[in-house]
Amino acid sequence: MASSSVPKNPEINRSEMEAVLGARAELGEEMEPAVVDPFAARVTSEINRQMALERAEKSRPPAPDKGSVSANQRVAVAIVSAGVAIPLTAIMMGTGGGIFGSLIVWIGLVAINMVLGFRR
Repeated sequence: MASSSVPKNPEINRSEMEAVLGARAELGEEMEPAVVDPFAARVTSEINRQMALERAEKSRPPAPDKGSVSANQRVAVAIVSAGVAIPLTAIMMGTGGGIFGSLIVWIGLVAINMVLGFRR
């Protein structure tokens, strides 16, 4: 798209634009393409470069926050909690912990899931 005479990283400032417009006015219509076309190519190249940078920034996924828990992680913890709750309840009931021991196990598992549910 860009010609080989266009710099890789064109930076266009106001004084350069004024110089091109001044040269265009002094040299006349015959030399206008020779003065204006390279400048227009640089402007186009700079616009394309900036648009590519913006697209790259938008397509980049946001960095996860430290300490955040994804939805998949919360589901995994919930499934593991349900799988662990049944054997722990059986152990509590079989070893004399009874209802009180089972209640402590379930409260602990619910607390773990609630804490993870509130972390975003």
